[in-house]
Amino acid sequence: MSDYPISGYHGRVLVADLSRGEVRTVPLDPETALGYLGGRGLATRLLYDTIDPACDPHGPDNAFVIAASPLIGTNAPTAGRGHMVFKSPLTGVIGTSNSGGTWGHAFKSAGYDALVVTGAAASPVMLDIAPGRAEILPAGHLWGKTTHETNDILAAASEPGRPARVLCIGPAGENLVRFAAVANDRNRVYGRCGPGAVWGSKKLKAVRVQGREKISIADPEKYQSGLDQAIYLMKQAPVTKRLMRDLGTAGLVELINLIAMLPHKNFQDCVHRDEDVERVSGETLAKTLLEKAGSCYLCPIGCQRHTRVPGRAGGEERGEGPEYETMVLMGPLCGIYDMAAITRANYRANELGLDTMSYGGTVACAMELAERGLIGREEMGGLDVSFGGAEALETLVGMTARREGLGAELAEGAQRLAAGRGRPELAMTVKKLEIPAYDPRASYTQALGYMTSPSGACHLRGGYAVSLAFFGGAKEIPRFSLLQSPIAIRNMQNTGILQDSLGVCRFTGYAFSADPWARMASGVTGRDLSVARLEEIENRVATLERQFNIEAGATAEDDALPDRFADVPVVVEGRERRVSRDDQERMKRDYYRIRGWDEEGRPTPELRRALGIAERRR
Repeated sequence: MSDYPISGYHGRVLVADLSRGEVRTVPLDPETALGYLGGRGLATRLLYDTIDPACDPHGPDNAFVIAASPLIGTNAPTAGRGHMVFKSPLTGVIGTSNSGGTWGHAFKSAGYDALVVTGAAASPVMLDIAPGRAEILPAGHLWGKTTHETNDILAAASEPGRPARVLCIGPAGENLVRFAAVANDRNRVYGRCGPGAVWGSKKLKAVRVQGREKISIADPEKYQSGLDQAIYLMKQAPVTKRLMRDLGTAGLVELINLIAMLPHKNFQDCVHRDEDVERVSGETLAKTLLEKAGSCYLCPIGCQRHTRVPGRAGGEERGEGPEYETMVLMGPLCGIYDMAAITRANYRANELGLDTMSYGGTVACAMELAERGLIGREEMGGLDVSFGGAEALETLVGMTARREGLGAELAEGAQRLAAGRGRPELAMTVKKLEIPAYDPRASYTQALGYMTSPSGACHLRGGYAVSLAFFGGAKEIPRFSLLQSPIAIRNMQNTGILQDSLGVCRFTGYAFSADPWARMASGVTGRDLSVARLEEIENRVATLERQFNIEAGATAEDDALPDRFADVPVVVEGRERRVSRDDQERMKRDYYRIRGWDEEGRPTPELRRALGIAERRR
C-alpha cells in the first residue's frame, strides 16, 4: 500500500534514460494526478513536460510515456488498459495508442503510475521492472525475434502467483517502419501512429513487468454503487451482453455495409456484392474460423476471436483476429474478400509488429498506384499488387516489416508512398495517418472526427460517430447534420478521453456513460470526480493535445480530408453524398468555437489559464 495522499495511485513515476543507462523514480505531483486523471490524460501531460513537440520523432529527444489510472488495480470492468503517447514518426504530431490484455494491470501492480522513457541506447536493451527494482538489461539476444518469440522467452521468468508480462516490438519496429506496433500478451497491440518505430529508434526491444502491489479505495460504498450500476447496465445492453461475444468486432461488417459506409478499393466507392461482404463477415468468421472467444483483463464482454486457418503450405495456423478494422482494411479496401488470406496476413502482422490498419491503407494505396501504372510490374517482385491480389497480402507484410523491395516504400506509410510516386492525393490519410474502415462521405459527423482527431484519422481519438446514429436502433444524431456534428463529435471525443484516461474499454460506452465511472473514480480516490469535474478534465486533455500539435507545427490546414471525399460522391440512401470543402470548413470552424479555440484552431492563453494548463515544466 502507498502513503500517497490520493488513493488509487502509488505516487511514483518511473523514468528511464536510455542514453545514460539510468533509471530513477520521481514523485507524481498530486495536482497533476487529479488534473489529468491517468492513462491518456496523465501520459499526455508527462510527455508535454518531457519533450519539445518540435523534436525529431526518430531522435533521442523524443520520448514515450505509458500511464495507468486510479481504477487499474480495482475490480472495475475492463480496467486494465494502458495508454501510450509519443511524437509519431508517421504523422509528426502527437501519437496516442491504447492496448488491452494484462500488461497494464501488471505494470500498475509493479508499483508505478507511469513509465517515461527518454534517450536512445547504443545497442539493444530491455527494461525489467518489479516493485522496488527497475533495470536496463542487454537485449541483443532478442533483436530480430518476433513479438511472439520475445514474449515467450521473457514470460518464462514467471513465478507462481506473479506472472511476468511483456511489452515488446518485432522486426517492424527494429527496422523503423513508420507504423510499427508495440505488442503485449502476444496479440494485444499499441498499434496506431507508429510507437514501435519510436522504440526501435531507442533500441528498446521489450519492457517486462512483475508485481503484486495493491491500491486502496478511499470510499468503498461510493465505489461499489458505481460498480454495481456499471455491471447491471453491461448485462442489459445488447452490444456488451451478447453481440461482441457472439461475433466480435467483425460482426460490424454487415451493418457498416448496410449503411453504405464500407469502403472499397482505396475509398474509390462503397459498392460491394452482397455475397462478397458475407465472405468477410463476423457471421462467416464465427462459422468457419472461430475456436473460442476471449477477454482482456477484467472484461465481461469477450470480443477477442481465437481463430484457426488453413496454412498456405498445408496444415493449420492458429492466432487471434482478424478484428473489424483489419478485416475491412486488408480486405474490401484492397478489393479482397478472401477471409483466410486476410487472417494469415493478420497473424503475420501481429508476429512482426505492424499496425494492420495503416498496413491495409498503405497496401490499398499501392494497389491504386499500380492500377494507374505508377508502380511497374518489375517493382512488384512477381507479386500481383492489384486490387483483389490476395496472395500478395501476406508476403507484403514480411517485405514491409523488413523493408525489402517494394516493402521499403510501404514501410513509409501511404502518404509518403503516394507522394514519392507523384500522386499524394491518392493517399487516404489525415495528418498522414491512414483512415479507418468507415467512409466519411456517409457521415458528416465521422468526417469531422477524422479531421479533428489529435493523432490524425482515427475513429477512436477522433470520436466513433457511427454509434451515435445506428447502435441501439435510434438515429439520435442525423449523420448528415452540419449543425449538430461539431457538438456531437466534441462529446464523443471527450467520452473517449475519459475512457482512455481511466484505462477502460470503449465498448463500455454502449452500456453506460460517465456517471458510473464518476462514482467509481470518486470512490477510489476519495476526491470530487463528479461528471462535471470529469468533463473539465476531458476539455483540459483535448486542449493540451491540441497545444502539443500546434507546437509540433500542425495548423488548421491539416484538419482536412483528402480531395477524393470532396470531389467523388458515394450513394447513400439513394442520394449522392460528398463532404464539400465548404462543409468541411464550416464544421471545422464551428468545432473550434465549441472547443474554445481561436479561428485557426489554436488554444488561446485565456482558455489554457481557465483550464489550469500549466506551461511546460522542463
